[in-house]
Amino acid sequence: MVKIMIIFLLIILIKFLNKCMSKKFVKINKKNLIKKVLLSKLFKFTNRNINNISILFINDTTRFGNYFISVNNAIIYCEFLGCKRIIIEFNNNIYIKNKIFLKENNITIEPKETLYSKGNNSITLRARFFYHNGFSFFKNKNKLGIYKKLLLRNLPKVQTHPNELHIYIRSGDIFLIHRDYIGGYYQPPFCFYAKILDIFKFSKVFIISEDKINPVIPKLLKKYSYIKKKNNNIKLDISYLTNSYNLVAGKSTFFSSIIKLNDKVKFFWEYDFYTTLSRPYLDFHHGFYKNSIYYTIYKMNSSINYRKIMLPWTNSLNQRKRMVEEKCMNNFDIIRH
Repeated sequence: MVKIMIIFLLIILIKFLNKCMSKKFVKINKKNLIKKVLLSKLFKFTNRNINNISILFINDTTRFGNYFISVNNAIIYCEFLGCKRIIIEFNNNIYIKNKIFLKENNITIEPKETLYSKGNNSITLRARFFYHNGFSFFKNKNKLGIYKKLLLRNLPKVQTHPNELHIYIRSGDIFLIHRDYIGGYYQPPFCFYAKILDIFKFSKVFIISEDKINPVIPKLLKKYSYIKKKNNNIKLDISYLTNSYNLVAGKSTFFSSIIKLNDKVKFFWEYDFYTTLSRPYLDFHHGFYKNSIYYTIYKMNSSINYRKIMLPWTNSLNQRKRMVEEKCMNNFDIIRH
């Protein structure tokens, strides 16, 4: 009987030790494993000595929202890989014109008009890699403080009032031609904006948009004569949107970056493009709910029929017509922070 008990205890002890060793092995190799996955999936490198990476290059300059997220991710990845320099192709929209030294992580960001030749100790990233920030290891990590200190200080100073409303409307290229990558970028209908203006009263209302190609803009300006359209100026646009107390917006990486820089916003209206099953994608892509700022969100759900017509977005005549003729039967749900 004693022998049986000893054997039984030994078996339990061996299993326990194996389990501990397994956990220790996983813990030790977790970082290397993540690095390997990150490099193979994101950077498309498979046979590289990832322990000697000292420089990250970012090329293929693009629009503000994508570039904003790209640089944010590059800082995170550079910290993770142990590199000390990030070199980006010069881009006026990013507002980083001089070399920046980040004291908290000893990383230098250098804007250059052309990227010089790279060696074996560097990795080159395309600026459009912004959509790869979904790796669970980097969840909720951001470097927004850098932008609030270094980017916003280079913007024009503007005056905003708590009873003013700023409406950002996505327009531009998605209403000019159809491209495969914009298949999910359909925008809110006219009735969404109209319902906000009819229910909530503001002393002044401003539309901020790249142009007037989006068909809801001319209709809004015609029906609500008191609305003013801001003259397109990227620096002023960012200044107003980052200082506004009341914001309305559709789907856009530009706006999803902007709202993270706004410390004043109290009320925000959004059009929910997604079903319950796909809602997590909206949260991830826009990051509204990961913002540490507390503000009230008014959400309007899109109708099933509207989604069916608008997806995939091809900028068809029927889709543009539906944008101005859609009847918004849903009311706003309130999400409080």
